[in-house]
Amino acid sequence: MSNSLYPIFLKLETLSLLIIGGGKVSLEKLESVLRNSPETPIKLVAKEIIPEIRTLQHEFPNIILHERPYHINDFTTIDLAIIAVNDIDLAAQIRDHAHQKNVLVNIADKPNLCDFYLGSIVKKGNLKIAISTNGKSPTIAKRLRETFTDTIPDEMDHVLDNMQNIRDQLKGDFDYKVAELNKITTQYLSGDEASPAKSNMEIEKLINITKIAQRKANIYLAVIGVLLLFGILGLVVYQFNLSGNIQYFLNKDGHIFYWMLLAGFLAEIVAGSMGMGYGVICTTILLLLNVPPPVVSASIHSAESFTTAAGSFSHYKLGNVNKKMVWVLFPLAIVGSIIGALTLSHYGEHYAHIVKPIIACYTLYLGLNILRNAFKSKKSNQPKAKQKRTNLRVLGLAGGFIDSFAGGGWGPLVTGTLIKEGRIPRYVVGSSTVAKFLLTVTSAVTFIFTIGIHHWNIVLGLLLGGVFTAPFSAMLTSKLPTKKMFVIVGVVVILMSLITIMKSLL
Repeated sequence: MSNSLYPIFLKLETLSLLIIGGGKVSLEKLESVLRNSPETPIKLVAKEIIPEIRTLQHEFPNIILHERPYHINDFTTIDLAIIAVNDIDLAAQIRDHAHQKNVLVNIADKPNLCDFYLGSIVKKGNLKIAISTNGKSPTIAKRLRETFTDTIPDEMDHVLDNMQNIRDQLKGDFDYKVAELNKITTQYLSGDEASPAKSNMEIEKLINITKIAQRKANIYLAVIGVLLLFGILGLVVYQFNLSGNIQYFLNKDGHIFYWMLLAGFLAEIVAGSMGMGYGVICTTILLLLNVPPPVVSASIHSAESFTTAAGSFSHYKLGNVNKKMVWVLFPLAIVGSIIGALTLSHYGEHYAHIVKPIIACYTLYLGLNILRNAFKSKKSNQPKAKQKRTNLRVLGLAGGFIDSFAGGGWGPLVTGTLIKEGRIPRYVVGSSTVAKFLLTVTSAVTFIFTIGIHHWNIVLGLLLGGVFTAPFSAMLTSKLPTKKMFVIVGVVVILMSLITIMKSLL
């Protein structure tokens, strides 16, 4: 049998469908139709109808059941028919009656008698792929459907929406539009193995998207900082004569406020260049200054509540957020952040000699990872084995706990893992940023209720250091080579982590 089938997608909900048969095969065909076209008008005729089909009728009122023998008049006003009976002679007779009424039929498990086949359907939002094996092996079609469903990213619907917007905005003749759309889709759909830098291009896109979002976030933060800090605080200082108190605030704890300005500046440079690392830099500096671990994490998360809020808004406006991914990630991420904050609050102060080296070892590990990424070969074109997708809920729980307990780590753990799995980077960055904002606020609130708010000089220093030096850091990071930035940051993090570990052990 030659493969002369021509695939056509029907608007089945505008047609009338007749199903003859009331057993398990009929149930399978009925469920397949309802999964893809749930509002299709369906008439089902059979001598006996199993309870599972009657249950479906309660859920889909567009199904009309007739428990009686089939009659040729059942084909009146019918567009298509599915025959699911066990008697092949009866099936052939029904097919002849259908043809007399000009109705096309599908006969279950009898491909030679079919006018059309029901394909195995891959469905990802607006994307549908119908698979047919020309009636030879429905099992192979089913396996192919499962493979395609796992391989095609969940973000495909966002890609389709973006492509529709681009297509609507293109001006010119048909050939020009096709050429432009081909250029855009090549980066997503090209399977050219002769392009060894494909994965590196994705990482570069990630960095560029992050820089754009960060610059937009800096604008919002600068406006908020100028209006609130200079306006409201200036008025309060003048009205209540608080200049002496402010001087004390700035100079207490060994002038740590000024150190935090520097830490905020350095962390902003790192985050602007690599899209992650703000928490790592701040944590290593604070530990080096002998700040208690609970205050370290509380300060960082309090400051990050503002920066991640602006970053999340920017990503949302840029269309980089996969809402489904956020809803899966953030509930357990919040649980993990609360557990991490409570654990650090209760044990971080009394067992600082144990907790500090543990956190320092973790930042040391992150520093080594940064160095490894800096020297990773870009010429490797070895095909990667298919990786099993990480459970997003477990990843969110682990990322939330580590980020809250160690003062940082959400980016390297969660964002890095999702990108390595081959998910679309722009949606990974945007979605993980929104989830990070939610867990950051949760951590900050938890720390406020457990250890108080006596660390605001550190928070304000970190926040101002990031806000008011952001324009300079943005200009600087746009000129610095990414690889050298990775090397410098990795070495600094490693050295500061080693110093903290040695000081804790001596």
